[in-house]
Amino acid sequence: MSFWITIGLVSLIVGGISFYPLLKKSNNSADTKRDKLNKAFYFDRLKEVEDEAQQGKIDDLEQTKRELQQSLLDDIPEQAEQSLTDKKAYGKIWFASLILLVGVASAGIYSAVGSWFSGSMLEMSHQKLSYFYERVQNEDKEPLTESEMNQFAIALRVELQKNPKDDKSWFMLGRLGMALDNGQLALDSFQKAVDLQPNNLQYKTNLAQILMFSADPKDKEKGEELLKQIIRVDHTNLDALGMLAFNFFEKEDYKMAATTWGMMLKMMPEDSPRRAVIERSMQSALASMKEEDKK
Repeated sequence: MSFWITIGLVSLIVGGISFYPLLKKSNNSADTKRDKLNKAFYFDRLKEVEDEAQQGKIDDLEQTKRELQQSLLDDIPEQAEQSLTDKKAYGKIWFASLILLVGVASAGIYSAVGSWFSGSMLEMSHQKLSYFYERVQNEDKEPLTESEMNQFAIALRVELQKNPKDDKSWFMLGRLGMALDNGQLALDSFQKAVDLQPNNLQYKTNLAQILMFSADPKDKEKGEELLKQIIRVDHTNLDALGMLAFNFFEKEDYKMAATTWGMMLKMMPEDSPRRAVIERSMQSALASMKEEDKK
């Protein structure tokens, strides 16, 4: 809708600048010159009539003046005023017609060229979909640039228009949304993936992560419930346990936070790189518990 409003405004501006002379009154220099001459002749003749009346050559001065005035009026074209009105009316009609023509031409050119160009660009991005998937496999060695991620997202959108029930494409689009720092895109895409595959724990974990990052308390509640569902199915899911423990810590439920992190440490290999972080988090929760006990 905003595009067509813009087209209308641009057409009005262009038309106003280009066709404004059609709205102006046309000055007929020939008619103006003739009118001036007629008036000059009238006043000269009037002076002569007055002189002749003083000399006694004219018996009825008033009658002669009326005849002189009538001759002046007869010399003015009867259709002059109507002609001027008609010209103004035709000017307005031409102005409106040309404005409409500019708008229609602009819309037609965009439909023929703009939409074709957009469709062509979308199709070109879609054709590179398999290339982007290959790049993702080697992301550690050659990560995608932001521009490539945007193209990848466009290609996935085109693919999902054709195959809206492709849960894997929805999930990948959600991952791209996270990488591009587009939380709404990630949330909507992960939700679509979960709707299509409600038992897929990976999809649910990513959706829960987005919900837990939200500033909306209702989203956090949904995310927490989703994490609990995941843990009920897979109590060894470290990602879900970690998010749940952090949520407990944020809510100042230090006991549950320390307990959850303790469970994670029992499940983790001794050489896990995450172990040191979890240990520090658990110690922080225990220290906060002691502070609360002192109060």
